[in-house]
Amino acid sequence: MVHISAAEIPSFKINSASSGEKTKSVILMKEIIANLYGRANYQIEFLHTNRQRESVLLQQGKIDAVLARYRDIGDADPNLIRLEPELIKAYAFIVCHKIASCQSYRHTTIGYLHHFQYAKAFCIEQKLNCREFNSKTGLYRAMAEGFIDVMVSYNVNIEILRKIKFDTHIYVKKLKELSFNSYHYLHIKNKSYLKELSHALTKLHQEGVIEKTFERFQNESLANKNITILP
Repeated sequence: MVHISAAEIPSFKINSASSGEKTKSVILMKEIIANLYGRANYQIEFLHTNRQRESVLLQQGKIDAVLARYRDIGDADPNLIRLEPELIKAYAFIVCHKIASCQSYRHTTIGYLHHFQYAKAFCIEQKLNCREFNSKTGLYRAMAEGFIDVMVSYNVNIEILRKIKFDTHIYVKKLKELSFNSYHYLHIKNKSYLKELSHALTKLHQEGVIEKTFERFQNESLANKNITILP
């Protein structure tokens, strides 16, 4: 048996540039990434910076990977190389407090978060009446106060609903027309690790590990007495 010292095990600094280090979506992504690198027997360290600082660190080669990005954003960065297959493939939700709005969302005013670029592209392609918001709290307040009729999102944040004291019943409907992929990106200097990580990621998908993890995340966000899932 060949014993490999800890110093010889590849170690990666992986950055998250989300708005919150401890949001459920970031925790979800970290769980998946930890599983992925663990399968490849690689060590990881998670960092958290804003997007501007992340860009500087990437240019300096001081981080080894970024947690997750949408393809069009990640591919545009010359310092990054995309890991295939996708990290997550999922459907968005239509969220509303009137059933009629969910059922006929095309005729409503729709809100989405600025970083959810798939929602933005969907609105443009479908020629829908949409508004973009910079924060989740702002988005939820807009629906609570009637400035928008529905939200397009990938989860429902119960904590924000409580924070803004919005206790009206919420309805959620899967938006089958809008699926989205998130990808993991390595710094270009780590291109040699793509093959092994890609193999590990493919295996995780084949075993259903990632799909079950994401399904659990979405189900937890919808597990509330004030939320009804529409067919």
